Amino acid sequence: MTDSGAVTVYFGGQAHEVWTGDGLMVTYEGRLPVLAVAEGGDVRALAAAPGRAGDVKADYNASARSAELAARLNSGSVPELTASYFTAAARVALALRDLDDTSKLPSLLKCELSGSLDAVILPELLRALLDERRLGWDEAMGVVASCFDLRMPGRATPGAVPLGAIAALQPRTASLIRAVNERFCSLLWDAWPGDWRRIGESAIIRDGEVCMDTLCAAMCAHIFCTKERRAGSLRSIYILMPAKFTDI
Repeated sequence: MTDSGAVTVYFGGQAHEVWTGDGLMVTYEGRLPVLAVAEGGDVRALAAAPGRAGDVKADYNASARSAELAARLNSGSVPELTASYFTAAARVALALRDLDDTSKLPSLLKCELSGSLDAVILPELLRALLDERRLGWDEAMGVVASCFDLRMPGRATPGAVPLGAIAALQPRTASLIRAVNERFCSLLWDAWPGDWRRIGESAIIRDGEVCMDTLCAAMCAHIFCTKERRAGSLRSIYILMPAKFTDI
């Protein structure tokens, strides 16, 4: 099944990162493709067409797996993280599909995130800008920040996600979360050298889990939250980046 307005979202597989004279080159193997098409305000999944010319059995197996995953995505019978990743990757791919100037992305993607599973769109957009559009790190991070704000809800959100679960969906995205965390921890170290407890409690990755609201706070341009949140879980980020914050 194909659709002229569809984009491809890839699940799983392995990502290979190799530095060359032209910069970092990322190649993939073993990924499962699923098509995504915008349908009103939602995204619908479609089975991807076979991709292994001449290998009938492999084509059939891949098509069957793609069709099964597409059906589960549409019926809502996949884990929340899987559904969030599919929606995020589809939104990014659809926005970039016919876009020549990435500075126009905010007009297509601008929204507020809650600091929950919706935060997976941040490293996915970063991945697309770095690997597909070949932007530099600082420029790509700037574009990502300009597209999203964080509005912390009054209620608690599912804030921690195993990094391995993200890697199982998109290994390169997990790798970029590690990179963002390393740079963020470097800022924490500069502010509080030797204070391992504070750095560990403020990091994006803690005990193998991604703190999604901290990921959002580190990558978004603006943070709207209560004074209690600012003085609590986001205290270190507030001290480092007070201009980001607006009280609600």
